[in-house]
Amino acid sequence: MPYAVDNSEKLTARQWQWLLRVRGAVPGQPTFVFFPHAGATPLSVGRLASLLPRAAGVIVAVLPRGSELDDGVPLLRVTDAAQGVAQGMITLLDADAAGSTRLVLVGNSYGALLAYETAWRLVRAAVSIERLIVSGFRSPILPLADTPLYRLPLAQLRSELSARFGVPPDAGPAAVWGGELAEQALRADLQACDTYRHQHDESLPIPISVLHLTGDASVSLEDLKAWKAVSRFPVSLTPCDAGHFPWAGQPDAMVRTLLELVADG
Repeated sequence: MPYAVDNSEKLTARQWQWLLRVRGAVPGQPTFVFFPHAGATPLSVGRLASLLPRAAGVIVAVLPRGSELDDGVPLLRVTDAAQGVAQGMITLLDADAAGSTRLVLVGNSYGALLAYETAWRLVRAAVSIERLIVSGFRSPILPLADTPLYRLPLAQLRSELSARFGVPPDAGPAAVWGGELAEQALRADLQACDTYRHQHDESLPIPISVLHLTGDASVSLEDLKAWKAVSRFPVSLTPCDAGHFPWAGQPDAMVRTLLELVADG
């Protein structure tokens, strides 16, 4: 069974492209920075990007996926991935003085955890963030409640993930978790989730909006409410009529919710 190799130094030396800018924002309009679910690629944001107003900026985090998907090596720690994405964002902003300053980080499932850790690194680098929007993941301060998934044999892993979350609409024609090419990235992302431990003594100085995906039974309402413990600001809990994979499954509802949350930003 192949497993990902922790090789963040090699990736840094090779200057991995951590972000893909789909389009820039019209001045004054928000730029949404998307962090996809475990095992996903930037393609998972395609439907959202097409439905968001053309004036809104769209950026997506690009993690190395390995196998034959790219020439990168998937990372096994959230902190390593967050550091790479944050540095990519800082570089992008430095090179684009006219870019939008209304950065809105949006993460679903594993992407919610990665967006949270990336936000911390951007805050420490004095990058202004308007809001963090998360869904499909428990508060980072809560311990892992389930048995780690990343070491399960592939057939059992697919069965367990499908039972908990359903199948991602962007899983491809095979309609399964962790296809032959994506297994390495999926296991790496799951290991990053399963081994994560919250290390921040302070509260994040950014407003956090938590989406309650009403069709998602994988995370409890109480676990979502616990995000209040990690923000210095009041945390809003917003119902959204969607399942665990709203970006591809219910993109219209997701876009409406995102625009409502940033309307007064």
